[in-house]
Amino acid sequence: MALALPVLVSLLLLGIWSVGLVVLNIRCIDAARDVARAVARGESVDQAKAIGHRTVPAGTIVIHRDASDIQVTVTATPAHKPPLLDFLSPTRLTATATLQAEPDTP
Repeated sequence: MALALPVLVSLLLLGIWSVGLVVLNIRCIDAARDVARAVARGESVDQAKAIGHRTVPAGTIVIHRDASDIQVTVTATPAHKPPLLDFLSPTRLTATATLQAEPDTP
């Protein structure tokens, strides 16, 4: 019992931390998609980045526009890292979304 309880608690905390990583990754994906959609609609880059920062406040948003293609990359770093698992944890999570700009309307 003295050995099993700390192992179980450690596994529980590792599981909770892993769920947090999945949630952060989903937020990065959502932010990249929302920013790409905003730029494709014709909003300014600053307004589009503000939309992305609502979803991932501490994330880095990079917008690259090539002709009609818009590529957005959102990178975020997990806020908490388990002290003994620094070598396992990703240093950052990245999501990319690519869209084509909407055609100009007359």
